[in-house]
Amino acid sequence: MSKKKLLVMGREVIKNQAKGPVTLHISERLEKHPPPEDIRTIPRIIEEKCIMCGTCVKVCPTHCLWMEKDDKDNGMIWLLRPQCMWCGHCQTYCPKDAIHIDREPSLSVSLFSFNVRQDYEMICAKGSFKGEKAEKKLAEVIEEGAKTIKEIEEFRS
Repeated sequence: MSKKKLLVMGREVIKNQAKGPVTLHISERLEKHPPPEDIRTIPRIIEEKCIMCGTCVKVCPTHCLWMEKDDKDNGMIWLLRPQCMWCGHCQTYCPKDAIHIDREPSLSVSLFSFNVRQDYEMICAKGSFKGEKAEKKLAEVIEEGAKTIKEIEEFRS
């Protein structure tokens, strides 16, 4: 490798070390430059319109939506908030116009951190999945997420 290439690479390494990781600065950037008011955010489903067809789950590029259902009229759709990139595919492809992606007033820096107890959200429940069954499933999802986080922390240490 030539001396010039080594010098260029060395300069880039030193510059990147001085700047530090970009992910540590995102909170500061969001505080200084908040997202515009018209930015799309977390999908919301109108349960009365939803037919549990699963189109939103199929078209989601980040797989942040998943569905669990027994039959046509009984089911629930879950959202993993930090994984959602607000692309709007679910809204675009919904055959019944049951999904809307509107600005959430509580949008804040907290969306960019991961908290297993807050970030799993059931956005639609129909039929027998309402009430106690939904609460049970949420507890299971939180428990699974906590195990995964624990495994990751053990792996890193």
